[in-house]
Amino acid sequence: MRKILLFTLFILFLPCLVFSQKESNFLINDSLQYLIDSSNDLTLEYKIKESLEYAIKAANYAHKIDNDHYKSKAYYLMAYNYEILVDYKNAEQYYRKSLEYAEKANDSLLILWNNNGLGNVYSDGYKDLETSLVFYGKASELGKSLNNSQEYMTPVINMAWTYVDAKKFDNAVPYLEEAEKLVVENRDIEGYCEVFYLKGRLALSQNQFSKANEYFQESLEIAEKHGMILEQSYLYEARSEMYEKMGNLEEAYKDIKRYQEYKDKLFDKEKLKQIEVARVSFNVDEYERELEITKTEKEYQTKLAKNNRTINIISIVGLIFLLVTAFFLYIGYRSKKRLNDILQDKNIQLIEAKAEAEKLTQVKSQFISTVSHELRTPLYGVVGITSLLLEDEDVLDKHKKLLGSLKFSGDYLLNLINNVLQISKIESNKVKLAKTPTNLFKLSQNLLNSFEYQAKSKNNELILDVPNDLPDSLNVDSLRLSEILINLIGNASKFTENGRIWLRIKILTKEANTINIRYEVEDSGVGIPEDKKDFVFEKFSQVDRASNTIEGTGLGLSIVKNLLRMMDSQVYLESNEGRGAKFYFDLKLEILEDGSEQIANERNNGATNVYRRILVAEDNKINQIVTKNLLSLIGYDCIIVENGFNAIQMVKKEDFDLILMDLNMPYLDGSEATKRIREFDKKTPIIALTAAELGEVQEECLAIGMNDIINKPLNKNDLRDIIAKHLLP
Repeated sequence: MRKILLFTLFILFLPCLVFSQKESNFLINDSLQYLIDSSNDLTLEYKIKESLEYAIKAANYAHKIDNDHYKSKAYYLMAYNYEILVDYKNAEQYYRKSLEYAEKANDSLLILWNNNGLGNVYSDGYKDLETSLVFYGKASELGKSLNNSQEYMTPVINMAWTYVDAKKFDNAVPYLEEAEKLVVENRDIEGYCEVFYLKGRLALSQNQFSKANEYFQESLEIAEKHGMILEQSYLYEARSEMYEKMGNLEEAYKDIKRYQEYKDKLFDKEKLKQIEVARVSFNVDEYERELEITKTEKEYQTKLAKNNRTINIISIVGLIFLLVTAFFLYIGYRSKKRLNDILQDKNIQLIEAKAEAEKLTQVKSQFISTVSHELRTPLYGVVGITSLLLEDEDVLDKHKKLLGSLKFSGDYLLNLINNVLQISKIESNKVKLAKTPTNLFKLSQNLLNSFEYQAKSKNNELILDVPNDLPDSLNVDSLRLSEILINLIGNASKFTENGRIWLRIKILTKEANTINIRYEVEDSGVGIPEDKKDFVFEKFSQVDRASNTIEGTGLGLSIVKNLLRMMDSQVYLESNEGRGAKFYFDLKLEILEDGSEQIANERNNGATNVYRRILVAEDNKINQIVTKNLLSLIGYDCIIVENGFNAIQMVKKEDFDLILMDLNMPYLDGSEATKRIREFDKKTPIIALTAAELGEVQEECLAIGMNDIINKPLNKNDLRDIIAKHLLP
């Protein structure tokens, strides 16, 4: 049992209550005030039964004269007495009644006390820490608003007590320190007693027995000196717990006996029986009041019955009105139902049209993918043979110019096919990101170098600007990033002559494991008009499409926009007509161990003078010629077979250092051939050759045992690098 302090404040502030009544226009009733004062005095003497009797009389009288202020006081005294008796159910009931009438009377002090009392009920009775702290918080705020440190002191002590009971001692400390200041400031005896008790329990929780004993002893002396029965009961209980933890069972037993003695003084069975009788009596009085209310309502019903004819007329008129309303509602319902039926039919048609459109889109994507794949195969021969002839020193210069034009046209056609296929894949949601360790400096340098021929033909200067502190290895989808940069650089080259094209990397922020970078592609070309800046990112759109002076499909920037969206970024454009254009985008990338990419590149860039034998499985005659000549230029010897079945037989008969396996071949395709080779040969590297998009087949190829994959048409440098990657130590 705890928190008796509030009631003592009630006694001490009785004069203040009288003053507040005058200030707040509360009418003082001498008879009621006598009953309230008597109940106060009896509670202070722990004469609970007698106190309750006076409080019940005060409540009945207050109801008779209909005074909300005194109703609240009487119910508060009843609730408080029930709280002392640990009857929390009745205590909560009467605290809530008192709070209801206190709010009607606009009495801030009584509102504060009832919130505090409800906090006690939920803390001590229901062990509901969260709800009790809500009530204590309301009481604390009211205490502050009243600018009364004594009223503020009580909920502060209670919050400290609640946290101690819940064994949340760290939360209790700040409230306990504030409470100690307040009881010293107000010279409050009960407050001293409670604060020392709580400090003793806090010390006991930390096994500081000597300090705990000092606090308990100090609190007991105060309680004994001032005849505080309740305080002595819980102090002896706490000290017996301390002695028990110390192992001093004899002293613990003495204190628990004292605790029982003081508890018995508070709880007498005969008195509790009399209290219950008094409570039942009060309930009867309440029942009589309810009967009075019922009687009043009955009289009112009798008066209504006298006007029955008027009511009937009104009812008939109302019924007619309802029937008319129902008729119009029915007409409206029929109209809405007809409209809903039409809308449902339209929805069905829309769903069918949507399904048809999706089917057509899928067919279109499949058609584009198939056609693109079929076009790549002959292009392999065109681009490959052209590249080989350009490498031949015996070819005349005038023929080399023609071959250069042929290669440019082949590359342009290949790029167009790739762009169309990429758009188709994006629309079909087939593009997936695959991040790998990448050296952005080398990637950017290689991409810029690939535009060297085109730059020379237009007399443009290519400039690469990369910061020195850019990490060597970053985790990014290098294939998609390359596609973005190729389209941006190609776009800049297309609209620039006798000028400059810059490729820049800027570091925006850099942390331990992540880096934010900005890629910029800027040119000094013709620029883009203000009203065309959004237009250029649409599919098949170009600024000078009407004049037909610029080549291209207008797909590049649309691909850039969609790929960057997949990478959680977006492309920005800054341009003035006649002053060039700058495209830029930001990426947040993971920093990997420096040097891992560099080691791989160093391994790939080296040339080999060790004799190596390579098996090429390729059914297309032109592709066979191109692949064989490319391998010869790189420095490798090869044997060519026309299908997967022959490849298996050749691997069984002879040893090869590496196998280049085309995926689409007659009799036995590359995938099935690889599966059978892996049954008896686990070590020989197998690299897939395909004209399909890498992302479509890469996962399947690696799963069946292939080591890597390369796209056709083959590029000499790419072929050299991928072979070196798997052959060089």
